[in-house]
Amino acid sequence: MGWFLTASEMLRASARPAARAGGLMALAAVAFAATSATAEPMIDKGASGDSARLEVVLDGKITPSCRLGGGGDVDLGELTGGEQVEANFALGCNVPFELNFQSMRGGLAHVTKPRGEGPYAGTLGYTLTVSVPTLKPAPAVMRGAFNSEELAAGRTLSSGEAVAAGGGRLQLRTVMPQGAGLLAGEYSEVLSVTVTPRV
Repeated sequence: MGWFLTASEMLRASARPAARAGGLMALAAVAFAATSATAEPMIDKGASGDSARLEVVLDGKITPSCRLGGGGDVDLGELTGGEQVEANFALGCNVPFELNFQSMRGGLAHVTKPRGEGPYAGTLGYTLTVSVPTLKPAPAVMRGAFNSEELAAGRTLSSGEAVAAGGGRLQLRTVMPQGAGLLAGEYSEVLSVTVTPRV
């Protein structure tokens, strides 16, 4: 027996290969599209390129400095011994410092006869007391006490690691004359105070 196809069956039979061909074409198109998509380079958004850095270096300095103010003339009046005077002075240092004290004459000395004459002395000694507030960073007070003979050779106070807190005070007290007392006349003394930054 032979096989016979009706016209409608022939149409369906011919349509199947066409459908298969269309499906293959569609797959080929999808494959081509996929190939085209994967051909594009992949970019990592987290590593978009080499980084660059700019550095700005800042420099500066503060110059060590000390300032000392005050001084002047002090009149002790009649010298009988036991005279006492106090004097404040201004002091500013942005670093630790040293204060040097120097007596020019080793005491209150007669202007023309510092060695005296006969039984009368020509020089009257004194004691000097120094107090200087400091910061380290806690407040403290630097102190010193010297006699006029020591000051003739010079004496120095060091603040250690502290800086000045703004000033200081000097207290001078004359000693009692020995023997017959002092020779009549004018007496004078120069006490020098020098501040030096210590860095």
